[in-house]
Amino acid sequence: MGFTTYEFLVFFPIFLALYWLGKSHHWKNLLLLAASYGFYGWIASWHIIVIFLSTVADYFLALGMARWKPKARLLMWVGVILNVSLLAFTKYYIFFNTSLANWLSQIGINGDVFLMRIALPLGLSFYILKKIGYLLDVQRDTFQPSRDFVAFAAYVSFFPQVLSGPIDRPQKLLTQLHGPRVWKLENLNNAWQLLIMGFFKKIVIANTVQVVVDQIFGLEEPSKILLLVGGLGFTLQILADFSSYTDISRGLSYLLGLETAENFNQPYLSLTPSEFWNRWHISLSSWLRDYIFFPLRRALLKRRGIFPEILIQSMPPLITMFVSGLWHGVGWKFIVWGLYYGILIVLYQQLGIHGDWKPNNAIKQFFAWLVMFALIVFGWLIFRANSLSWFWNAFTNTPFYRTPQELIASFVLVGMIGFYASLLFVKFLLDRYVEKYKSLHAFYYVCATLMTIVFINSSSPDFIYFQF
Repeated sequence: MGFTTYEFLVFFPIFLALYWLGKSHHWKNLLLLAASYGFYGWIASWHIIVIFLSTVADYFLALGMARWKPKARLLMWVGVILNVSLLAFTKYYIFFNTSLANWLSQIGINGDVFLMRIALPLGLSFYILKKIGYLLDVQRDTFQPSRDFVAFAAYVSFFPQVLSGPIDRPQKLLTQLHGPRVWKLENLNNAWQLLIMGFFKKIVIANTVQVVVDQIFGLEEPSKILLLVGGLGFTLQILADFSSYTDISRGLSYLLGLETAENFNQPYLSLTPSEFWNRWHISLSSWLRDYIFFPLRRALLKRRGIFPEILIQSMPPLITMFVSGLWHGVGWKFIVWGLYYGILIVLYQQLGIHGDWKPNNAIKQFFAWLVMFALIVFGWLIFRANSLSWFWNAFTNTPFYRTPQELIASFVLVGMIGFYASLLFVKFLLDRYVEKYKSLHAFYYVCATLMTIVFINSSSPDFIYFQF
């Protein structure tokens, strides 16, 4: 069940009414847990078993860490290893099963006996990071373990977030689940704009641009200009798609009386790679920063006399972005994509350009932005490519364009992509420069709603980040 399906449009109003009929927050959490498991298990019911058993394990490990302090670090590592192993197994089992099945068939064994067609549980990458962060926080004494299993299980499986985040920390979301919630008109005021923008960005922008992107990346040998068009299209598509999921998620959470994390802050206006990752998928970036980058950096700084300075400065971003690449997907292209950003961060740092860097005049700022935007588009080309060999062949061996008709078609497609990008840019201008003119904002939301209604039956593919 996805946010843009008719089933969800029936499910959520019924759930919301029952949710607010109950006075006790325990009732709300129990209903939220049941709804989350129903939502999560809609596609494959066995996914519920995975999330339930892993939640039970982490719940008791955290309680054990609080009770037996001398064993807390050991229990924490047991939990981390179990979670990482679950994630690695489900991701890489699928990656290696084809070659293993072929080898088994050669020696006369049917690969299906080993369940070669196992499916990756949806949202596993997201709730695994939630649970690992929870265990690390309990071990560090920055969060007391929850003794309310229903609240903890609802936090892990929280249906507005379970498939694609944000990856909310227990200090923010779980703390709210432990307390009472009362309906306020403010909930609706906070929710409706996010919901309108979420459905608008997904249905009107992301799904429409996806048609062009899929056609280009479906070509065996696209020309360089088509590859560039595909890269620009995917750059818009993935922002509209992923930020739309976050908008809908946050809007639904507000209707439940819960405030969740913001995940995007105009990432394509960034001037440096570090700034980009501070603005893009903020909940993941902060998770990687707090649990990988900073601990690794502190460990290296303690050994400053042993390791050279260049290694101390470069290893934390390289390893952090390498892990980010592994988290996003299985295959060399994701590893290369992660290392690509790690290398960019190191290069910018060596040039003295850090995340808060800003040139002192508008012309320099424009060129700094243009360079960074080009680097972002190039990174998304690697990310979206069918394979590294496909990308390298298209990038180096194909002509710039093959026919005049292809050149004309490319300009038309760029114009179309620019039009849909302008719909987001207008919203940015309204928010930044004419916030006090409420009538203009209202007119924008009316237009966005009407366009969403017109486009709603055209297509409804899943959100991009479901696969991660």
